[in-house]
Amino acid sequence: MNGTLGMHSRRSRRGTTLVEAMAGTALLGSVLVSILIGASRLQAQAARAERRIEACRVADGLLKGWWAKRDEFPREARGTVPGHNGWRWRTRGSENESARALGGEIVALEIFAPEASSDRAATRIEVFLPEGDDERAGPDAG
Repeated sequence: MNGTLGMHSRRSRRGTTLVEAMAGTALLGSVLVSILIGASRLQAQAARAERRIEACRVADGLLKGWWAKRDEFPREARGTVPGHNGWRWRTRGSENESARALGGEIVALEIFAPEASSDRAATRIEVFLPEGDDERAGPDAG
């Protein structure tokens, strides 16, 4: 009896080792798949962040030029961005009681990346535009 118990014990250990190896392989596979999925999501998120950063640079350039001539600031308009192939912009007025109470208006500037659909802006910036030329005339204007 002693001999049969010993052989049975060895066979059980081999079976357990095979099950453990299969479980370990499955676990390792799951971990690797998770890492790959996480890496691809990270890469996609980094690409979106780069697009938004570029959109902010584009908006900054447009706003610098438009702010110099506030009376010509485009409202309810759209166009392409010079020097940035495929980038587009759109402005929209925004109803805002607080801005009106301060004697101005809010205009939203939306920037669209070249590969973007027509309604998904890479960034949106709201600008307060004071009415008149009071600021340019200076504090002593009268």
